[in-house]
Amino acid sequence: MGLVDLVLLGLCANLTCPGDKIRGYLKITFSDTAAIQEEIIRNQARLLRNYTLKIATVHNPPLSSITEVDGILQFGGIAYDVIEILRKKFNFEYEIVKPPEDSLNVEDNGIVGMLSRNEVDVAAAFLPAFPYISNHLHFSISLSKAEWVVLMKRPPVSATGSGLLAPFTFQVWLLILVSLFAVGPIIYLLILLQTRLCRTDDNPVYPLPSCVWFVYGALLKQGSTLSPRTGKTTKTILFATWWIFITILTAFYTANLTAFLTLSKFTLPINTISDIGAKKSTWVSQKGNAIEAALDNDVNFKTSLQGSHSEFLEEDGTSILENWVRRRDYMYIGERPIVDHLMYRDYLSKVDPNIAESDRCTFVVTTWTVTENLRAFAYSPNFPFIDLFNNILMHLVESGIVMYSLREGLPDTQICPLDLGSKERQLQNTDLIMTYYIVVGGFIVSTIAFLIELLCTKCNGKIKSNKQSRADTLFTVAEKKGRMDENRLFPPPPPYHALFKPPFPHSENATTKNVNGRDYWVIKSVDGNTRLIPIRAPSAFLFQYDN
Repeated sequence: MGLVDLVLLGLCANLTCPGDKIRGYLKITFSDTAAIQEEIIRNQARLLRNYTLKIATVHNPPLSSITEVDGILQFGGIAYDVIEILRKKFNFEYEIVKPPEDSLNVEDNGIVGMLSRNEVDVAAAFLPAFPYISNHLHFSISLSKAEWVVLMKRPPVSATGSGLLAPFTFQVWLLILVSLFAVGPIIYLLILLQTRLCRTDDNPVYPLPSCVWFVYGALLKQGSTLSPRTGKTTKTILFATWWIFITILTAFYTANLTAFLTLSKFTLPINTISDIGAKKSTWVSQKGNAIEAALDNDVNFKTSLQGSHSEFLEEDGTSILENWVRRRDYMYIGERPIVDHLMYRDYLSKVDPNIAESDRCTFVVTTWTVTENLRAFAYSPNFPFIDLFNNILMHLVESGIVMYSLREGLPDTQICPLDLGSKERQLQNTDLIMTYYIVVGGFIVSTIAFLIELLCTKCNGKIKSNKQSRADTLFTVAEKKGRMDENRLFPPPPPYHALFKPPFPHSENATTKNVNGRDYWVIKSVDGNTRLIPIRAPSAFLFQYDN
């Protein structure tokens, strides 16, 4: 069968004529379907008039709220506005029911359990349209998509790290540290090996401490007393290689440090949902919401948060923000409209010209989402007005009224973004904290070294003092148990003239001679030459004469 035959067959199969029958059934056109649907909606609207519905809701402002005033339940929020539109259009009455429990489990006595047992007719709340729930009740058309984000206290510093360490990653710093400890001994061993193999080479072998100090000094761009001769290739290449490496390394470090201090953006300590579990963060959320349900029914979601500590509270967002996020430094996982309204109210409470922008924005929200799900109203299995309600809800969604209601009261710009957009970047103590650590660490190490040297000096001083104490007096007297030991007397050192063999005064061959105002002994050495020895004791002590 060719292409033309397929096209003709398709055209013939889709031809519709009045009264045509296919396999015994009347063909229904789109206009017929719309007419039937309109007839169903008119019938449901007629039956709903003067009908009283039982509507359940949850306290989740601004999406939906339920409070008790003087024993009477008050219904509010965006869900209340939608129900009011339906009530005014179809002229029905409703009764508000507050679920005894905050739970999305079918077995519990929450809003989902009440719907599945037909205890209420409609759930006027933005419920997550999870598949396991739809097996027990009917969801309306999707009203919006829920984005769950993390709200936390704004960290004082960026998660990028300290200013001095930010230009390089941890792996790069580790390799630099290894090279500092390894290059010095490597240079020493190569020079030593060259000297041993090339015995005609008269180059000196630099000691190991000098090679290590050269490596460290080159890193700080300091001079060095080590100067390899240009004629010897091995040492020149070794020293030049390290200098080139340090030049490139310091150039990259200086450029990246300048860019970090001037152009870096503020980052949070968590960037994905897995970071919450990996860093063992503590977080809270409302009891009976989609996060709690996902932890109970989604294995992958539960694995991503494994390791973190969670709390599900029966409190509203305002109370959680004040008691848990601000005071206890917990993270709060909530729906984006709820989080945006909480942050905006907190921001407005600090509007004062004397308050800096950074002090107003004490909270921050992640730009990524923890999870996403569709939100919808829900009906009981026996609810007879599903088509009627869905028809109106579809018009509200397509016209943008629902989305407008979610953003109503919020500014068009982002509330307290990560980067507050400061015009200038001033260095803070947090940028220089590593400098302080280095200075303090250097002083501590030098103090320890000083104490060790002092201890060694005292120990060596005691040994030397015992050996030299007898030379300090004319006669050294040994003491024994507090009394002098007369049997142990040491004579004083010999006189100057006794240090030498002849010449000395009154010897046979001793003659004196005055040269330039100084007196000298004139003697003859063994080889027959004449030698002059100064008579003065200080000068004579510098002279050593062998007969």
